[in-house]
Amino acid sequence: MLPKWKAAEGGGGCAVAGVGDQRRRCVAASLSMLIAATLAFLAYVAFFPGDGAGGLYQLWRCQDCAGELGEFPGDDAAAADGPSAGVVRPPTTLSHIVFGIGASARTWDQRRGYAELWWRPDQMRGHVWLDEQPVSSPWPNATCPPYRVSADASRFGDRADASRMARIVVDSFLAVAAELGTGNDTTAREEEEVRWFVMGDDDTVFFPDNLVAVLRKYDHEELYYVGAPSESVEQDVMHSYGMAFGGGGFAVSYPAAAALAKAIDGCLDRYRLFYGSDQRVQACLSELGVPLTREPGFHQVDVRGDAYGMLAAHPVAPLVSLHHLDHIQPISPVAQGKTALDAVRPLVEASRHDPARTLQQSFCYQRGPGGYTWSVSVAWGYTVQVYPWAVAPHELEVPLQTFRTWRSWADGPFVFNTRPLHPTDACVRPAMFFLSRVRNETGRATVTEYARHDVVPAAKECDRASFRAASTVHTVKVFAPKMSENDWTRAPRRHCCKTKRTRWGSVLEVRIRRCGRGELTTP
Repeated sequence: MLPKWKAAEGGGGCAVAGVGDQRRRCVAASLSMLIAATLAFLAYVAFFPGDGAGGLYQLWRCQDCAGELGEFPGDDAAAADGPSAGVVRPPTTLSHIVFGIGASARTWDQRRGYAELWWRPDQMRGHVWLDEQPVSSPWPNATCPPYRVSADASRFGDRADASRMARIVVDSFLAVAAELGTGNDTTAREEEEVRWFVMGDDDTVFFPDNLVAVLRKYDHEELYYVGAPSESVEQDVMHSYGMAFGGGGFAVSYPAAAALAKAIDGCLDRYRLFYGSDQRVQACLSELGVPLTREPGFHQVDVRGDAYGMLAAHPVAPLVSLHHLDHIQPISPVAQGKTALDAVRPLVEASRHDPARTLQQSFCYQRGPGGYTWSVSVAWGYTVQVYPWAVAPHELEVPLQTFRTWRSWADGPFVFNTRPLHPTDACVRPAMFFLSRVRNETGRATVTEYARHDVVPAAKECDRASFRAASTVHTVKVFAPKMSENDWTRAPRRHCCKTKRTRWGSVLEVRIRRCGRGELTTP
């Protein structure tokens, strides 16, 4: 018989000693295994958390170290704690915009009529920035912005005036701080709620309500530079596609203006040989890393001849500005023999009735008993084109080329497509009607009337049935609901319309309306 300890060596596990000892040892081993497994599980959860769990590891992790993908905790914090975080601000209005109008004391009296078209002394802020004291006095404060004289820029030599103009946004920014009696940028922004600085020339016509609608789309607490390049490709190639042409105007947000103010002097030294002020501003903003945000409603009007085709096919975007009106034919033949200022006045007056709809296109078709189809294109507040044949919408939205390029007077290229207009062949020309009257029908709708303007002599009119029928139309009357500026916060979509002939065919009535869901405009 073997000793007990020998039996233990020959046995295994719990098969040792007496029954009591065997049970105690088995229980102790089981508890040890359970405790070890539990501790292992807790350690895994704490130090190797699942996605989004965080775990105790978050208490240990280095808060100043980069994460696995190279991101830093501060990146998220900066986004969450930005100037607009948790703050509900009222929408931008005209009172939040400061205008800086570049002008010369020698030419101001000849050009001031453009500013008087759109300036609202009781609602707007800003200055005309002159190169010297004005020649005439007193200054017309009742109809124009007040003036300031720019600082001496003679150190820039032959390009001194361009440098002076390039400083206008910065000078406007500094003027706001000076009016408050403090150089604290944050205080200036909070007390006066200056959100945007808008630059333009003394012959720029702004459409203020549409400017507000455009700027409302952007966070004024961020660095923004908003405008548009030239219409002529040769101008953009020579200067920059990424530059807002200053005559068409551009807008700089408050933080961007503050950054520009700190950098402008060095930029003007570095870019003193650049041709224009707008190119210098763009170069400086590029150094700050701020790109151009393009808005197609800013118009440099870098074309020659007749801008009619371009204006009659405006993009689906609010009309913000027009420039170079003295360098093209008067935009309306109704003002024949008058000035460019006289010609643009009806468009500006119409815009006061329905700013958002100004120049907006609508297409519809008139079908007659003879089997003909007319195509009707309305550029609200300006013109109506009636084509005595079927023209698809994708063609109607393309401008007729009634103009040439700015520098070379060539047939193109432009930054948009064009289609030809044959000046002498009456059978391929639309009948053109120009605004003659505008009125409010109700508080929510307008009526605009357009009178026929014959370019081709009656003796040379097209002798086709549909053209003869169209020749009896002398007036187009357009009924339209007023557009809200909030429409521009939605996806852009051209409105639809329907037509009807009245007064024995001499009047063509057009009723504009929102297109239905999935509605097609087909000839």
